[in-house]
Amino acid sequence: MKKSLMLFISVILMVSFFTIIAFANSTIKLIVNGSEIKPDVPPQIINGRTMVPIKWVAEALGAEVEWDKQKKIVKVSFNKKVETDLISNYLRTAETSKHFVENFTHALQERNGAVARLFLSPEIRGQIKPEIIGPSTPVTKIEIKEVSYGNYYWVYNVKAYYGPYDNNSATLAFEIDLTVEPERYPDGSVISSRYFITKLDWIKGKTEFIPN
Repeated sequence: MKKSLMLFISVILMVSFFTIIAFANSTIKLIVNGSEIKPDVPPQIINGRTMVPIKWVAEALGAEVEWDKQKKIVKVSFNKKVETDLISNYLRTAETSKHFVENFTHALQERNGAVARLFLSPEIRGQIKPEIIGPSTPVTKIEIKEVSYGNYYWVYNVKAYYGPYDNNSATLAFEIDLTVEPERYPDGSVISSRYFITKLDWIKGKTEFIPN
């Protein structure tokens, strides 16, 4: 089933996926997901702004483009899988790996399994429930600590607490070690500011999150 994205979401997502490179000789290259595309109408700089043909960019992202002659409007639509992939890529875009982990833990705090799964690499996505997850008592505090790092990977320890309530002190809800790596293009080069969680090591609270 196809679904049209609202314009402002489409603009935000597309900005994350294509790059325009202008050289001194006025040649403009259009890069989508690491691959150069060459539209029949080349990108142009008009009044200081770089204009690109939306049809080529949208189709390179897996969308369908339709032209309504009567209304004179362009309709860009994505199927459900493409839409999910775009949202996943948008969520996994962050300034640093720590900011990425903060975004992931926010999804855990909101008990939103469907969103939390999108931060994981496809190979381990099944390790988190696709529905409501985590303890029913609201998580009130999350601690994130970088415990190690190497060549293009980071390991973070995440602790989540609920409480304190009444005379009871805060209680550990769950603890997990996350291995984070940058996403890569098919040729192996790193995609700037996009990450995946590639490993989950549950220390406490695993049964609250994993599928039955």
